Amino acid sequence: MATATTVKRDWIAAEFSKGIDAEQAIIDEAKGRAASLPDPTLQVLYHEIATADERHRTIIETIATRYGHTPTRSVAGGIGETLSRFKDKVGEIGSSSMQLVSHDLIAKANVIHWCQAWIKAFESIGDAESARELSAVVIEETAHRDALLEGLSRLVIQGAMGDPSTPHDRPEGSPVTPFKKHEGRAVQTRPAFASFVSPVGQVP
Repeated sequence: MATATTVKRDWIAAEFSKGIDAEQAIIDEAKGRAASLPDPTLQVLYHEIATADERHRTIIETIATRYGHTPTRSVAGGIGETLSRFKDKVGEIGSSSMQLVSHDLIAKANVIHWCQAWIKAFESIGDAESARELSAVVIEETAHRDALLEGLSRLVIQGAMGDPSTPHDRPEGSPVTPFKKHEGRAVQTRPAFASFVSPVGQVP
């Protein structure tokens, strides 16, 4: 690892403390999706995402601690602010399954890009261990991103074909409840996604 005089350890620790809070928000959202979306395959996927994100939070906290972070209070900013803005946007436009999954895809892309940028940063300062740990996160996140995209594609196809089992969108002008249970019965789906399916790539 590069010497202390060439690395701003306090800045790195501060940035990763924001990442800890952001990961916790992602975990909470994934658990909420698993309980609210009517598609049983997506329910299983979101449970897997929440479990994986618990590991990712631990990795981010480990890296933060490596650079001097001491758990204290929540820190706003960085990727946490970005995810918060996406959550607010979801509340503004509605709460259909398609809209929720679409915005989760964008959030996944942000996490992936954040990790990829830090991997390059750690490689440039000689911290191979942190770069390796984040690379493992990116692999899982990419698989989940791909699985979410597959789920979104299925919802779009069902809607385009007039599948009567597809949950209806929120009626225009009705109150926004993004994390409440949606109306409509569960749709027939293929077998559940395998564990550790996950992220990266470009959001459509």
